[in-house]
Amino acid sequence: MRIAMALVPYAKQNLLTAKQLGVDDIVYNGMPGRALDYDTLHHEVEKLRALGLRLTILEGAVPIDRIVLGAEGRDSQIAEVKRTIEAMGRLGVEVLCYNFMPPVRDGEMVVRTSYDIPARGGAQTSAFRLADVTASTVPHTVEPLSAENMWENLEYFLRAVIPTAELAGIKLAMHPDDPPLSPICGLNRIMSSVESFERLLALSDSPANGITLCQGCFLEMGANLPATIRKFRERIHFVHFRDIAGTTEDFVETFPDDGPTNFIEVFQTFKEIGCRSPVRVDHVPHLAIEEGANDGYGFIGHAYATGYLKGILDSVFGKPGLTRWRNVPADERARRYGSGAVGRN
Repeated sequence: MRIAMALVPYAKQNLLTAKQLGVDDIVYNGMPGRALDYDTLHHEVEKLRALGLRLTILEGAVPIDRIVLGAEGRDSQIAEVKRTIEAMGRLGVEVLCYNFMPPVRDGEMVVRTSYDIPARGGAQTSAFRLADVTASTVPHTVEPLSAENMWENLEYFLRAVIPTAELAGIKLAMHPDDPPLSPICGLNRIMSSVESFERLLALSDSPANGITLCQGCFLEMGANLPATIRKFRERIHFVHFRDIAGTTEDFVETFPDDGPTNFIEVFQTFKEIGCRSPVRVDHVPHLAIEEGANDGYGFIGHAYATGYLKGILDSVFGKPGLTRWRNVPADERARRYGSGAVGRN
């Protein structure tokens, strides 16, 4: 599996740091006002290539609010999504990660009821308690749709874009609802269970129609991660790495090394099914050294969790550096690392 990073801020210093951490794959998760065209994507691809990086995943980067709601203008929005997919195929961007939550805030409807719960050492982390949800938790003016209407809208979308994705060689990766509950604040959500993902994949048997295995969201569902990985083995196109403690209706997000999940077992299962999909760190607690409010994307916290993830992957899949080191000629080793490195293997 390949480690990717979603960087906040998406700035050159952080991109260089990602490369120094051993990350080659980058997630573009901006929220533009419209779908990304070829020229915009080409600029991002070339900017990353100059730093030794590659743009691998677009996440939350194509507006689909009218598509989700079946609103006026959805066909125009679908046409823009298809143009983005075509551009991705031309430029070698592999995965389009999207969700189908009613888009009421920043393009989606991730709900938390607190962002300052103390984690290890007083780090701030986010939490969700259904008992604390009120109408003001996610204020909106969106007209609610029935769950079946949302399924109809999803099928309409997939029928339109999957042929384009197949031709372009692009993988579509549906992200779960977060939290996986419906309704919330009066709005239905349809990707809130393992069964809903089975229904998603049954809408089209195309290999392009796949999922984002967000470990945190599936844990929020109460799902068994190894069993879920085996169930969806051929359709896991992207993975999010995080842990939670609690239940669907009352949970907190933890440091990856401070939660209840045995991630060695989880990634051994990925190895068992032959998964080579990109994986990125998801929400992390906010460290004392970081400025600003907790949004789950502090860069230092992400760097820490990425190192932890890298250690897990090296333990399960093997350490890539061993092979690279053996392939470096002795004189080059000495030039890079000094004469003491010449005899090391």
